[in-house]
Amino acid sequence: MDMDNMWEKIKKNFKEGAAVSIEKIEEYSKIGKLKIEEFTAKKKIEKNCVDIGERVYDLMESGKAADVAVDPQVKKGVDNIRSLNQDLAAIDQKMKAIAEDARKAGKGKTAEPVDPAGV
Repeated sequence: MDMDNMWEKIKKNFKEGAAVSIEKIEEYSKIGKLKIEEFTAKKKIEKNCVDIGERVYDLMESGKAADVAVDPQVKKGVDNIRSLNQDLAAIDQKMKAIAEDARKAGKGKTAEPVDPAGV
């Protein structure tokens, strides 16, 4: 194997490896952003649960336990949690789609190894 051919193979493999690395960085960046959205939504759900619990406690302490189901603050908190759960499901679907796209795109895109015996 002559030197020019070897260097061409090395350059080709380096370019292919860099392309794969860039794709992985983009994939992880997208997933990272979605993970932050997921974490934020989960924190909002926790806050809504705490707010609902505090409101229910206040209603029960004031003798208005029967009003819990119709209380506007409780209803708003429950609606917020439902909406956030839908957001979480959408985020999960986006993460799965990114992972699936990356898996499909990654097939056959690995850099060709250099044969050390041919050097």
